[in-house]
Amino acid sequence: MKRNHLLLAAGLLVSGLAACEPGDDGYVPWDAIGDLGDSGWEVPGDTTPPDVPVGDGLDTWGLDYDGDGWTPADGDCDDTEYAVNPGAYDDPDNDVDDDCDGTRDNPLTDCDCGSMPTLIEALDICDTRFIRGVTERGGFDPATAEGRGVRNHYGSPGNGLTMREGCAYTILDTGRIEPTTGGVGDPDRQTGTDFRNPSDELLGNWCKFLPLGTEPDPAPSGGGGIIICDTQQLAVDFTAPTNAVGFSFDFVYVSSEYPEWVGEGYNDTFYAILNRPSTGENINISFDDYGAEIEVDNAFFESPPVTDLSGTGYSDTCTNEDFSVTICGSSTGWLRTSWEIEPGEQFSLTFSIHDEGDGVYDSMVILDNFQWSIDAVDPGTIII
Repeated sequence: MKRNHLLLAAGLLVSGLAACEPGDDGYVPWDAIGDLGDSGWEVPGDTTPPDVPVGDGLDTWGLDYDGDGWTPADGDCDDTEYAVNPGAYDDPDNDVDDDCDGTRDNPLTDCDCGSMPTLIEALDICDTRFIRGVTERGGFDPATAEGRGVRNHYGSPGNGLTMREGCAYTILDTGRIEPTTGGVGDPDRQTGTDFRNPSDELLGNWCKFLPLGTEPDPAPSGGGGIIICDTQQLAVDFTAPTNAVGFSFDFVYVSSEYPEWVGEGYNDTFYAILNRPSTGENINISFDDYGAEIEVDNAFFESPPVTDLSGTGYSDTCTNEDFSVTICGSSTGWLRTSWEIEPGEQFSLTFSIHDEGDGVYDSMVILDNFQWSIDAVDPGTIII
């Protein structure tokens, strides 16, 4: 199809759209429009076209009529629809070629089915158009990666940690992640792995004291006066698709602090830290209905344990101070956090887990099934 022109008919706005045939350039123009200058149609910037005499044409190839930042010359295949352009996420179920690649409803790609998927791929973040950067952090220095990894299953086959999507998931652990494939997990969750070398300077690289009144990562909404250790973080810098209004991800939080540290008020914690330069927000978005962060006192945490954690090292028995023998370790089961964003917005999402008070009694989070949403989402975390 050749470059199209807006056809002018005196005082009349004709709303029909020209259909594109297979093999053309995919561009859908306005069929006809009356007096552009008086039509009320707004074009961003200084590109508002002037009144055009009846019978004349207007070349629209380089103009962005729907205001989505893309012109037909840039590859916009429907310049009458803000949510359709090459910077959009192609929803697999709406019968629209959202991203203008020539195919409607591209199926979801399982990019974590190769031999060595990355942490990002195992999270099912497969379209790299929307990723500006990725940072992996261990402790507060770029040190050991023993607490970050990808597994196609963790623990015994058939336990409650089956993948939500694709062929693998991402794990952040304040201890060592074992095994690589099959077998059982690290059995030494209690007292756990303290990556800090006691001979290091006070606290060492793996622990940090948060003074009262400070709110740095990984607890932007938490108080202060605490020591956090063995931190593992995965930070992703995004540019949201031009048609996305939200995102979600699935996770399970697991901790060996159960049952000894329930109700003690200082516990290992998982945060999902959303940083939005456009709004100035730097907030934790994973919490229960009472606003509690994800730890053993969270309303989602299972007491007594329900989810099968066999083979992970988080379901062993231990002897308490009163000599009773109990299961030491429990989890939340699978949860989903969803949040709102603006189309095309730049933001960062940091997945963070840490030991609190010391570097022992390990905890971990399993992350999977990140998705964009073109429909409005309810911000918060739910059981799935």
